Amino acid sequence: MISCQVGTSDTSYSEVNLSVIDLVREPVITSGNPGTEDNRFGFEGGTCHKVADTYYLFTTEVFDKPKTAAVRLALWTSPDGHSFQKKSVIATTNYNWQDTTHRMSPWSPMAIYDPDSEVWSVFHVGYRRKANSTNVFNMSGRIFRYDSEVKGKNGIGGPYREGDWVTLLGEPDWWEGPGKIVSFYPYKIGDQWWAFYGGNSVAEHIDASGEGQAARHVFYAGLAKSKGGITDEWERQYDLNPVQMDSEFIENSVVTKINDNLYINLYDGANDHAISYSWSSDGIHWKPEQLIKFPDPPDWIKSTRTPLGLINEGNDIYSIYFTAFDGNNPEQIPPTWHDGFGHVGLLKVKLKTKN
Repeated sequence: MISCQVGTSDTSYSEVNLSVIDLVREPVITSGNPGTEDNRFGFEGGTCHKVADTYYLFTTEVFDKPKTAAVRLALWTSPDGHSFQKKSVIATTNYNWQDTTHRMSPWSPMAIYDPDSEVWSVFHVGYRRKANSTNVFNMSGRIFRYDSEVKGKNGIGGPYREGDWVTLLGEPDWWEGPGKIVSFYPYKIGDQWWAFYGGNSVAEHIDASGEGQAARHVFYAGLAKSKGGITDEWERQYDLNPVQMDSEFIENSVVTKINDNLYINLYDGANDHAISYSWSSDGIHWKPEQLIKFPDPPDWIKSTRTPLGLINEGNDIYSIYFTAFDGNNPEQIPPTWHDGFGHVGLLKVKLKTKN
């Protein structure tokens, strides 16, 4: 059983809140743990699922310089949600910093189960250096997919084989920016597949009016709809986009279906000590951003990055794994927005709704 799927409901909601009941004081994966010996800069992005009694955590390992380019996609597992072991590497950089094939820098592994094919697919962004850029970090993205070789929900543990590139039909929208597509998360509404996809304005910015501004880094998100199944072509939903739960920064959406009338989207909202989320009654129209604020955050959380999804632990209690930078970067190794080592933390929240 995948714990985030908890049945259906005919209830409509006027309020949906996630409140903190426990912030685990130490990281669950950190520098010095077995499996991190050659990982210089830690973790960022991905997803976590619980299947039966095992936790499966997919994440990006930023293992060397050039930072954010020398990366790999790894799978970690845990029998109790606290002690994790590294199980496998799904994809890694090709070490070609002049790459034109989007194989230089794989990021943000999003593991999705398709009940029709009984296959887990790991969608991730693959980066290449932007044309004419002298900066290896100035990249544009495209979405690739890996598929589990073992069918059924227990196939989540792999092994995984190469699938294909995601085809997103239509011309890029005005808000998508020169970064192209930087995140992709499919989820099911009824018998239809939808997805959040993210744009990247770096190093240019286009505001909500469509006019440009210089030197502002703004990440918008939009919706796409599959023409068929999860591996078919996708169509941009221009009339719905951009979906602005937050007016400036939405990255790496992870959508959880709570019931037929409640979907929750956790995402990176560029917060120091909070996690951003939005909720929807239909999975298409989304409420304004709300924050899960960390009480008395420990020192290793200087800036919070990516939540890895909601895991249902029963009685409306959910686990949220997340990545956070500690700010320990005395050599000022660029890019400094990835400031220090990225740890994996754990937060427990209570879901409260009001009709």
